[in-house]
Amino acid sequence: MTDEFEKRDPLFWLLGSIADAEFFERYHEQRALHCRHAEAGRFADLLNICRIDAILSNAELKPASLTMARSQPPLQRSSYTFKNGNIDRGAVIRHYQRGATIILNQLQLADERLAQFCRSLENEFSCHVQTNVYLTPPGNQGFKTHYDDHDVFVIQVSGEKRWRLYEKPVANPYSGEAFKSDVHSPGELEQEFVLQAGDCLYIPRGLMHDAASHGDEPSLHITAGLIVKKWADLMLEAVSEVALRNPKFRRSLPPGFARPDFDSTSLEGRFRELARDFAEQADFEAVLTYFRESFLRQRRPELRGALIDASSPIAESDVYVRRPFLRAQLRHDDSEAVIIGPGGNIHFDIAALPGLNAFLSGKSFSMAVFAGMDEEKQVETIRKLSAFGLIERAS
Repeated sequence: MTDEFEKRDPLFWLLGSIADAEFFERYHEQRALHCRHAEAGRFADLLNICRIDAILSNAELKPASLTMARSQPPLQRSSYTFKNGNIDRGAVIRHYQRGATIILNQLQLADERLAQFCRSLENEFSCHVQTNVYLTPPGNQGFKTHYDDHDVFVIQVSGEKRWRLYEKPVANPYSGEAFKSDVHSPGELEQEFVLQAGDCLYIPRGLMHDAASHGDEPSLHITAGLIVKKWADLMLEAVSEVALRNPKFRRSLPPGFARPDFDSTSLEGRFRELARDFAEQADFEAVLTYFRESFLRQRRPELRGALIDASSPIAESDVYVRRPFLRAQLRHDDSEAVIIGPGGNIHFDIAALPGLNAFLSGKSFSMAVFAGMDEEKQVETIRKLSAFGLIERAS
């Protein structure tokens, strides 16, 4: 069932009075934004230190799910893992006592609230969102000055952290274009401030930064990372699509092109010719559709309550509603209807088409929307929608 968390506007929750349009025009991929909310408990229902304590003491910890960091002296992974790679929980606590930051990687995969939060942001940005959680003891710093290759929202849950923001040595770095301490200099210090509990900080990729806990309490913050598709990704896919139809793109480069005495004049001419062919033949709509549908299929379905619903009978009076934050598309031909959504394609009898359109409209509905089908097929259609996390019973 929908709770109060799912009814929130995620960008308003993070940014407050900054309008969405202003954020995307002035800050997105351009500059940092520090949102002071003067509301210490604003993000308290997302996570807390007691929950992290329970995870460390009781939850299954896969080797990749936890890391630790300390700026000085640096911390080796072998110092808090066993020889087989598993996490040594006692060593984790001991290093935390000595100033190391505990990092829980992609905790949204194991925590329902963080998963809901990520889905809400994915709905806004049309990109994968992941969360890393950082718990830093008082007076300590996890990482030296660096930049990230993806945009982040830093959500200060409790405690405080002092942040320093520098220049951008790389404008919008590509995925995998990682920070290198021997190559990238932080440049001039541009901003310095304390992020207090309930505040949020947006940092575009490529912006150099560092942070240290501030005050007498541990600092707990969540970093929500935006793993976006870039124009370069779209263009590369478009070239691949053109190459499937145009054999000239599949020809090999001329023999000997790497020799120092090779005349590249004709080679450049062929390159320009292919570039013109690409501009004429690239199918923008087809590639954009592929990206849209791939994004929808790669989402993790929301199945909370589906098992309980599967154990309950379905009556004509039962009312259902589309899941919060669900993004899906409907395709059909003369024989079947297909919903493209989280987890993949879901196939339905063509007679269900009017009801599927009604469900995707977002309005509540009952079995009556599938009036063109017999009662048994109506029930089965409702059950299929529920099983794949597309609908839930209305409150």
